Amino acid sequence: MANCPHCNRRLRLTDWRPNCPDCGVNLMFYGFEERFYEDAKRSELSMAGMRVGSKRMKAGLAGSLWAKARLCVCFLPLLSLLMPWGSLNAQLPFAAQKWDAGIMGLVNIFMGNLDVAPYLQSMWGGEWSFVFQRGILLLGAAVLAAVLGLLVLLFSLLSFLSVKRMSGAVAVMSLLGMLACAGGFALSVLLQRASDAMANPIFTGTLGYGAWLGFAAFACTCVVNLLLRKKGVKVQFAEGDEERAAIYKKVKAGEVKLEDLPYPVVETEATREMEAMIAKEMGGAAA
Repeated sequence: MANCPHCNRRLRLTDWRPNCPDCGVNLMFYGFEERFYEDAKRSELSMAGMRVGSKRMKAGLAGSLWAKARLCVCFLPLLSLLMPWGSLNAQLPFAAQKWDAGIMGLVNIFMGNLDVAPYLQSMWGGEWSFVFQRGILLLGAAVLAAVLGLLVLLFSLLSFLSVKRMSGAVAVMSLLGMLACAGGFALSVLLQRASDAMANPIFTGTLGYGAWLGFAAFACTCVVNLLLRKKGVKVQFAEGDEERAAIYKKVKAGEVKLEDLPYPVVETEATREMEAMIAKEMGGAAA
């Protein structure tokens, strides 16, 4: 059983009345005013914390011109991979094979034609390895660019967590994506040259220009995120909300106790007007 909050008497099952048998205080309403103000202060601080977090999230996503621009360009690296960087072709007697270094080609390899992996591996050191090695390296560069493009998209959508940190991370990943695209274009050129030098009608490699499009897309995301990191995003809070949110963090961390705080916790023009209105109504009621 519980104890009396006033005299600390141990209450029994037979103590069913609302008043304590020893001190006589009402067990239900004892300390009601303190609990009321404690709940009011907690509500004031928690609601301010929610408003501050919501405004920061909205500002981080689309709170400035560059933040909106980032949302527009973050899809470009993945979309650019729809255009192949190049392709590796095998005109086999019973079935022709073509492996495109692009989104559609990679999806076809990893989801539809996983059985070709051992075949490609066997060709690495075979008679036509001169072409195949460059073709497989080109496919690897396309995979790296696709992973970086996915990370650019993901980090851009999560930028509200920290605008500067996320923007810096996206800029770094965009630079790596630019390097992957530049390397992919160089490999596609080498693939075509190797194919022309071998002059084999069965195994050939073709040059694509999707790598340049990917390079431009990653360059756009890099520039936009660097500018966003430099300029930042200005967030406008209601009067007192930022201060309340800071106090609420200290309350949750145990650094400050609610009972030690005044009510209202932070005075603003709105709270002063409300206090004046309440005083006016109570003065009129007393008259």
